Amino acid sequence: MIVYSERTRRADPRALLEELRAGLFAGGEPDEALLIAAGVLEAGVTDALSPEEDDEPEAARPFARVTRELAQARRGDGAAQARALAAVDEAARGPLPRVVEVTEPEGFAFYALMPELHAEAARRFAVAVRPARATVVGLRSIGTTLAAVVAAELVAAGVAVRVVTVRPRGHPFERELRLGSRLRAALEQADHVLIVDEGPGISGSSFAAAAEAALRAGVPEGRIALFPSWDSDGTGLRSERARALWPRLSRWVVGFEEAFVDTGRLAAPWGGGALRDLSGGLWRELIPERERPAVQPQHERRKYRLAREDGPLLLKFAGLGERGRRMLARAEAQAAAGLAPEPVGLADGFLALRFVEGRLVGALDDATMGAVGRHLAWVARQAPVGQVRAGELLELTRTNVAEGLGEGVAERLGWMEAQAGVVEARPAVAVDGRMLPQEWLRTGRGVLKTDGLDHHDDHFWPGTQDIAWDLAGAMTEFGMDAEARERLVGDYIAATGDRGVREVLAFQETAYLAWRLGYASLAAETLGDGPDGRGMARARDGYAAALRAAIERGAA
Repeated sequence: MIVYSERTRRADPRALLEELRAGLFAGGEPDEALLIAAGVLEAGVTDALSPEEDDEPEAARPFARVTRELAQARRGDGAAQARALAAVDEAARGPLPRVVEVTEPEGFAFYALMPELHAEAARRFAVAVRPARATVVGLRSIGTTLAAVVAAELVAAGVAVRVVTVRPRGHPFERELRLGSRLRAALEQADHVLIVDEGPGISGSSFAAAAEAALRAGVPEGRIALFPSWDSDGTGLRSERARALWPRLSRWVVGFEEAFVDTGRLAAPWGGGALRDLSGGLWRELIPERERPAVQPQHERRKYRLAREDGPLLLKFAGLGERGRRMLARAEAQAAAGLAPEPVGLADGFLALRFVEGRLVGALDDATMGAVGRHLAWVARQAPVGQVRAGELLELTRTNVAEGLGEGVAERLGWMEAQAGVVEARPAVAVDGRMLPQEWLRTGRGVLKTDGLDHHDDHFWPGTQDIAWDLAGAMTEFGMDAEARERLVGDYIAATGDRGVREVLAFQETAYLAWRLGYASLAAETLGDGPDGRGMARARDGYAAALRAAIERGAA
């Protein structure tokens, strides 16, 4: 099943260098956005220069110095910004690939992975172990930035540090490192080896591949340390190699709650107050049990209710750096249009919004239909962001239909192929991407949308898309009958003048249902025989029936 969407993009490294230079010249202390951008660029350039194996390509070295210096600047080194600018100039003078592939680090964007957590872990390691020398191995891509952060703390503690980055390759459950002679020598000469990344993921094989390379180089187990973003005893990892290694190696982890919640740091920018965790589906405790929808808790952002004398706030992770600022701007625009709760500000990647008391909308009535229509019209009026990628939608649909309904049903999608040209002629917008009924609250200010900021730009489908995707989502998730569907489409066209939406609605609805079938299937399999797993299984069956009917209507 296709559920996740690749967010890698192709970029000119010289243009990205110019953006870094502009940021460094902007004045004041460089913010975390520059450090993240430097790590992303370093990873992209190093990948482009290391197609077969990793061995510290010469042209990538000034990019690595930029990241290292910005990590030093992050901890208050006043001269590091000038050194970073000099490294940018050196990188720009060197031979560079014309295009590199860069990927936004998911931990910084979606999962509240704060660089400070790895920094604190490094400080604790330095105090407890007191190494004289250490080789820090960052696993690209996010490990590039995190390795620089860890290295900066070790340097401050008087440790002689060498930083290298590597790209684990191969099947996700059986990653391996392919090292050239210089990196093999670096490990052979290492005293302590610190392996830095987010994760572990489902398999843990990337950490295992790096640890195995250190062991082969002769580094004793007791001198190999893992710096993940969360701890595990290894028993749940799908890689046999990772399960064997994980409990034998030291692990240095500082949790978000310890560093940001227990210390009061998360609440401090908003005057302090008591926090209630609403992450991972815990927000459902605020509504009657009979109304609680099934969710995949692992896919939910961190969010907290902050109790304050002048009214509670919802603190929701929106992303570090530039991403967080984009989400704040979109939240302000939606609130100004009367569609969503009012934002108060942004700090540490968390967007603060007025906490609105209300209840889920329940039955589809005139107030809800009106709110959905106004929201769709607002989204459609935003500036276009490219064209619809009909080929990718067809691939998603064919794959998920074949796996979910069978090859015979997938063979009946010829009508979608015939419409591809019309679909691609339409503009793509930053759609809502999440039109589920639990996203709408009935409040004293009317029906509001609670989460319409960035589902077009997370690591799931749809990405930027035709507004028809959201129309199809609203029709599907609210279970609209033919009359309600026609009313929604008619109201949307009256508000926007977009009559062409009718031509592509069947195509987009079929693609939407295929994606939701894939999502619910994967969630049901992952969650197993618990309430959420059973709820996702019921949703899967509902999407399957609706998808089969949509295909038959299109093929008729």
